[in-house]
Amino acid sequence: MSTTMLALGPFPFGIATAAYTELQRQMQFKHGATARIGERDAFQYLGPGDESITLQGAVAPEITGTLASITRLETMGRGGNAYVLVDGAGYVYGVYVIDSMETTQRYHLADGTPRRVDFTLSLRRTDTLPADEPPATGRQRNAA
Repeated sequence: MSTTMLALGPFPFGIATAAYTELQRQMQFKHGATARIGERDAFQYLGPGDESITLQGAVAPEITGTLASITRLETMGRGGNAYVLVDGAGYVYGVYVIDSMETTQRYHLADGTPRRVDFTLSLRRTDTLPADEPPATGRQRNAA
């Protein structure tokens, strides 16, 4: 049994790092419209549109996760790289970039250290090669 709920490139989401409580996925599909006289527009499918995933969760170091996990996700976001997103069962969502990250600190200790950090991580799908995959040389990549 895997202890990883989801992995974004090198970062594993789970009880030991940062567990999410909600995963929301939004997919859009492009359709072109052509006006017709006396009828509704005709539509033609043009291909996939934007795709995004939002993860909401919490880190409470005394119980689950680490504050270092939040820092690591922030560092990955600042790096601007694309990462493969795959769940613990092996389903590959695709390649994503970190679009935004929101954190809320709660229940602080006397030195200001939060006892809990809620986070919302917004990911956006891209066709960019993942950060850990070198570009293809001389050959065209096969689509999965």
